[in-house]
Amino acid sequence: MIRRIVAATLLAASAAWGPAHAAPTASQLADAMLARMSQTSAVTLGHGARVVDVFFDPNCPYCHELYEDLQPWVGRQGLRLRWIPVAVLAPSSEGKAAAILQAADPRQALTRNETDYNENPRAGSGGGVVPLAHPRAATREDLARNLQVLHAAGAYFAFPMMVWRDRSGQAQMFLGTPHGAAQLKRLLASVG
Repeated sequence: MIRRIVAATLLAASAAWGPAHAAPTASQLADAMLARMSQTSAVTLGHGARVVDVFFDPNCPYCHELYEDLQPWVGRQGLRLRWIPVAVLAPSSEGKAAAILQAADPRQALTRNETDYNENPRAGSGGGVVPLAHPRAATREDLARNLQVLHAAGAYFAFPMMVWRDRSGQAQMFLGTPHGAAQLKRLLASVG
């Protein structure tokens, strides 16, 4: 499934980059995104020099699964996770993403969204944080920039999407959720 998503993404990106250019590699797409990562608004979990940027929609069940799988790794061996919300999957996604970014404690709001996933009747289905009815204009701009960075290479992506530099400095990306603990461990071991 993930290979089909990557292939479709690369095909869409090659069309966006134009016929005069060779189809970009996944590393080139990741590099284009990493070059603009400072423009994103994110919720950071953990401390350390090894950074993984995770694009997620608050209503995405696969993002929720990845969040749970990554919890034991937060801060471990200097791993820092930057959760970058985007709002694309459901009408409530923007309100939930805004509620996370505008919260007095965004980490706590992200945790609530994931801990109460499909459990909070006031939030509706998906993420458990209650969506804001009227997000601030600045927050909407932040979410729009997050989406622009996601599409920096001119392609549409699946969720969740992780982007990082490996130990050799090469840009990497992974779409979807790793298949099992062993694959996740290998992936995280590659983070530089």
